Amino acid sequence: MSNIQYLIGVDGGGTGTRICIAGLDGVEKLRAEAGPSALGQGIDKAWTNITQAINEGFKALGINEPDFSQCAVGFGLSGVTVKAWADEFTAKNPGFAKIVVETDGYSTLLGAHNGQHGGIIAIGTGSIGEAWLADGARLEVGGWGFPTSDEGSGAYLGLKAINHVQRIMDGRRPVTAFGEKLLSITGDTREKVFEWMGKMKQSECATLSPAVVQFGETDEYAKAFLLDAGREVENIGLALRASTPDLPIAICGGGLSEALRPYMPAEFLASTTRAQKDSCAGALILIAREFK
Repeated sequence: MSNIQYLIGVDGGGTGTRICIAGLDGVEKLRAEAGPSALGQGIDKAWTNITQAINEGFKALGINEPDFSQCAVGFGLSGVTVKAWADEFTAKNPGFAKIVVETDGYSTLLGAHNGQHGGIIAIGTGSIGEAWLADGARLEVGGWGFPTSDEGSGAYLGLKAINHVQRIMDGRRPVTAFGEKLLSITGDTREKVFEWMGKMKQSECATLSPAVVQFGETDEYAKAFLLDAGREVENIGLALRASTPDLPIAICGGGLSEALRPYMPAEFLASTTRAQKDSCAGALILIAREFK
């Protein structure tokens, strides 16, 4: 591995891929982005978008044809918990000198606590709780995947929203401004709603969550959905702390995690922190540890 010149962190999820490139000192030089690389959307697609982002990053450094054999990469990827997917991903390594593959939850944890022990609840298109305890034990809560899990996430809110649309369409709930907003996205006939649902994967479902947030303070249904999501976030946190009550937990995930904060139980929210760094930085920490 003496030929390695660059360390790369990769954060791959259902809506996009973010990479950061550093030297052997672990200090970031720059970042780049590309399309999604969640393994559940296809291993080849994941590698295509990852290598595209890495190539774009090197172009910004003035290197048009990077030598992957000079690069060691840490991956925090959605879908790694499915061993067959993780094994196939690793087998299709396009030539990087060294790779370390972990869940995006674990890379988020490493970033949130700057490489130290703790826990996180990551809320985005999906959701997961993870902890890395002082004795080395690791815990996972949730993260079972769409549509059966991802509690508190954008996709979770989207499922509640599309069910709300269905109830509006057949007269079980009244049409409010919130409902009209949802119908403008899904279509306002039974045929159009079925057509929209036919294309509804995790990321598409999550596109309804901004409308839920938009009407959270003015619509009783939207508010109820958000309060329910907030309680689910607390439930994840309580499970993470079952054996370690004083476990530091960071709430992570950007826009939606911030929007949900007013809807989380106040006592639980007060016991949490915000992340120090993000999942991409955590993936860089993951690979940098291999060289200490």
